[in-house]
Amino acid sequence: MPTKIVAFILSILSFFAFWSPNAQPNHIPETRDCVGEIPDKYGVWPTEEFTEGKAPLWGGALEFIFSAKGFFTGGHRSESLLVLHRGKLVYENYAEGWDKDTPHSMFSVTKSVVSALVGIAIGEGYIQGVAQKVTDFFPDAVIVPGQESKRDMTVEHLLTMTSGLPGDGDPVDWDWWDANDTGVAAFETPQMAAPGTRYAYSSGPGCQTLACLVSRAVGMNLFDYARKKLFAPIGMASVAWDAADDGRSFGGFGISMTPRDMLRFGYLYLNNGRWEDAQVIPASWVAVTPPKSKAPKAYGYLFWNFPLLPFGSSYEANGAYGQYIEILPAWDTVIVRTGTQGPLDVFIQLVGEQLGL
Repeated sequence: MPTKIVAFILSILSFFAFWSPNAQPNHIPETRDCVGEIPDKYGVWPTEEFTEGKAPLWGGALEFIFSAKGFFTGGHRSESLLVLHRGKLVYENYAEGWDKDTPHSMFSVTKSVVSALVGIAIGEGYIQGVAQKVTDFFPDAVIVPGQESKRDMTVEHLLTMTSGLPGDGDPVDWDWWDANDTGVAAFETPQMAAPGTRYAYSSGPGCQTLACLVSRAVGMNLFDYARKKLFAPIGMASVAWDAADDGRSFGGFGISMTPRDMLRFGYLYLNNGRWEDAQVIPASWVAVTPPKSKAPKAYGYLFWNFPLLPFGSSYEANGAYGQYIEILPAWDTVIVRTGTQGPLDVFIQLVGEQLGL
């Protein structure tokens, strides 16, 4: 189907995507550029406040397309849509009951945050690199007979969902959830395959192993490390992060933040990991996010490609029910969208309950 037709269809669908018909877009007026020499190509750093800007000529099409994306891919209802272009906030729209100060559950966007923390930990020397063995960080884990291939599992296997640990669709008990050490318990979960031989999206054992691995590597609670090394330096003050009973942060889900803090995270990646005069995430780490992933489904290092339209090397962090942080380097743009359970989700859930699924 031609791109223009797809864009037109999505633009029509977007009118029905927002939770409330009373929600009105706030087109922010142009303001004066920031002055002074700032070492980046945009000259704008929204550490505390966002600089307002005028939407580009093509901005309207993107607003409609990304507003409709959640609806188009699962019937999700939109609760916010924000566009940052060349460092300036050029579009901001909230459904009724939501605003810039209200945090939103991020679901699997959490995974992309964990990816950033892996990169930071590698840059600081706490992790040797993606080829380092997972067993280096869990010497207290028990590897039972028949699971010897776990010794071959690397950090990269966890980052690309090819660790062999159970995926979300595999019939396995989440015993690690209530363990005294969720990281060890997650790593000890019986494998479904040898590392590197199977792709399985693993919000549970795979991501929990990785999150606890980073925490063990840096010698800190993961949320504390994230606040110190990632959130505070770029002004992400709204972030909360759920933890298991053992106090260890969940790796596959559990983060909440405001849409504006979502923009900050995306803008950090748009700037190749640099923020003001500091390299928060190594630029080399940002460069290995999709589309250079070796994993199936254009997924790797806990980010996704965005293949719908030809946006160059665009990629995204996304979560259930339509949470998106879209990073479009070729367009100098970050787009954020939050959503909630839509009518299709409710229907599928009700059918599943009736069938006992």
